[in-house]
Amino acid sequence: MNRTWMSVALATLLLACSGGDPDDSVLPGVQAVVFVKRAFITEGGGHNVTGGNGQTIDYLRYEPGGGLYVLSPPTPDGTLTNLTEEFEGVDINGMDLSFDATQVVFSMRTADSRHYHVYVANVDGSGVRQLTFGDWHDVKPIFVPGDRIAFVTNQPFTEMGTRADEYNHSRVVTQLATISVDAGDADRRLCAQNLSHSADPFLMSDGRVGFSRWEHLGPLNDVKLMAMNPDCTQMVGLAGTGGKPGNSLVQFQEIDPGQFIGVVTSRRGTIQAGALVHLDARAEGGVDGVLIDEQNARFDVLTPQVPTGEASPPSGVGRYRRPFPLNDGQFLVAWADGDVNERNELAETAPNFGIYLWDPETRRRTLVYDDPSFWDTYAIPVRPRDIPPVRRGFVGPTPDESEPAILGSVDVTVTGLNERVRGGQFDGTSLDEALDQTTRVRIIEGFSSEIGPVREFGLTMHEGAAIVGEAEVYDDGSWEAAVPGRLPYHLQALDRYGMAIRNQMLWIQAMPGEERRCGGCHEDRTGQVLPRMGPTTLAQQAGPQDFNAAIPDRTELPWYGAASGPNLQDIFDENCVSCHDGGADDPFAGRFYTVTTTTDDGEMLEYEIPYLLLTDEPLEVYYEMDTHTYPASYVTLLYPSAMMGDSVATGDTPPEWVTPGLARTSRLIEVLNINSETDDGDWAWEGGSHPEDVGVDLTREERLMLIQMADLGGQYWSRRNVEGADAWGAREYD
Repeated sequence: MNRTWMSVALATLLLACSGGDPDDSVLPGVQAVVFVKRAFITEGGGHNVTGGNGQTIDYLRYEPGGGLYVLSPPTPDGTLTNLTEEFEGVDINGMDLSFDATQVVFSMRTADSRHYHVYVANVDGSGVRQLTFGDWHDVKPIFVPGDRIAFVTNQPFTEMGTRADEYNHSRVVTQLATISVDAGDADRRLCAQNLSHSADPFLMSDGRVGFSRWEHLGPLNDVKLMAMNPDCTQMVGLAGTGGKPGNSLVQFQEIDPGQFIGVVTSRRGTIQAGALVHLDARAEGGVDGVLIDEQNARFDVLTPQVPTGEASPPSGVGRYRRPFPLNDGQFLVAWADGDVNERNELAETAPNFGIYLWDPETRRRTLVYDDPSFWDTYAIPVRPRDIPPVRRGFVGPTPDESEPAILGSVDVTVTGLNERVRGGQFDGTSLDEALDQTTRVRIIEGFSSEIGPVREFGLTMHEGAAIVGEAEVYDDGSWEAAVPGRLPYHLQALDRYGMAIRNQMLWIQAMPGEERRCGGCHEDRTGQVLPRMGPTTLAQQAGPQDFNAAIPDRTELPWYGAASGPNLQDIFDENCVSCHDGGADDPFAGRFYTVTTTTDDGEMLEYEIPYLLLTDEPLEVYYEMDTHTYPASYVTLLYPSAMMGDSVATGDTPPEWVTPGLARTSRLIEVLNINSETDDGDWAWEGGSHPEDVGVDLTREERLMLIQMADLGGQYWSRRNVEGADAWGAREYD
């Protein structure tokens, strides 16, 4: 008897012992399901609706009293077996079934632990074994081929500590990691880091791990689908850069190669619930198996009455969680009636998630099991499934952390985007034509609150940013750079003036020793970009430019208050304040506009903002639900582009002096102007430059610093001016 049949026999025996009868099952051909009960009723009898974390990703809400169960047969009155009954104060945060249906992997926190850790157990409850330990949380585990387990963790891998994204600095960012089933933490491998959360891993038929990733980069703030190899290499987009019917894609499973089902929802206030959506990411006319077309992924909302935002659905519609495909085209789902949004938190009444069979043809639900005192979810049928192929690693089992990652492009001028570029020498120029003027590629590292006590990096939505380097683009459009591994980067194609032609708004990562080359600038992912001049690119022949630099060697742009290196305010003090100080010689003296803001508490605040004042005089403004004080130069240059929906400007409103993330459309940069790096007489804008027209010389290097400030998002804080951290942010972290 081979191993597969032995496993099937064992699973059948275990289910028979628990009393399962397939004829009694609500689910055709399924003898049992394994699922999770999560408690929400507190010791005092109230409801812990979300633990204050109502957004689309579960932020480790802990309420003891739940458990991991087998229901056999899958009927409302089937026999329940508690696999975690020997533990006290149980909460389960994620679960998966082994390929042979004999073991369950799950994340559990108990009364005697401050953290969630990964465990395995047999489906009859025997052989419970803890696999992960440590002072961090490990959640959402899944089995992957090669006897490994992938999961989500908030373990930091650098001495700087755990990151947290721009909006939620009190919440540590979660990343992916893997362990082996046999060795557990002794074979623990951490993946490359994103600036925001990674969550909800799922297995794909080609052996890759799919997952949801919160993408926060400047004004971009949504949850996309990604995929990676089990060794954490080749993190690529799966779907969600465009065309998705809601902000966030979460809780996905693969139905067939290239086709998936999951939940689409708002990014907040939805208690991880939303509408069911079918995703078809297959390329039309693809060859050589299934080719994923991330740019043209197609979505079909299967429950159109369920809102994908925060609105309330009609009675009886409710919202869905955790769909799991069955063999007959139906799905196991968790469903709750009612709002299932932040109104539940306001009313302090938790929704009631139960387990249902859902038929996409009739859109009817059939109750499988519901305990109204718990959230019942994560249901999986207990039966064997095919094992995907084992994808061999690219960087080895233990990456050498001293090895840089290699980033590059075959031909940066190739693009699949139909965009127009304006500003400077461009006036509605097509992106492909504009990219022909690329001379370098700027590589930008993203960082966040691991540097110190900073909730936001300024008056824009951009995170902390540092320029790791600007790689030369060769005559064939290729470039290559060696950079520190594991960090999140995004790229900008630069013209001869040093301005970004396009700001690539997607974080990319690579493991130490990994090589990541794209075809061009968001080129068609279903095609193939070949070198223009021979079998390899000129950049490959020359070798990567070395930007594997330590933190002090990266270019950062503190606005004010950094004791080491230049500040942006230094440029204004030396060249601009003599005119733009609000005095008699200031052409904008006496001009201002009024900003009225309504706070969350209903308080009305009013501020007078100078039209243009470039001194370091402190000004107070309201931004992102808080009051901030910054130098006048920062407020007057950035506030016109940073005001949000809770603020209204009236009076003598100025132009958008700085467009966060794009220097070439910033009025400040246009007025200053800049000449080419190769020709002093070649200027980006016709008509002269300022402040030379009033007898003050501004160097090209100073202009470039202001351009970089705008292209990087107009951040105020860097690692050099954060109070409470040392010169480069490395510090003790709780």
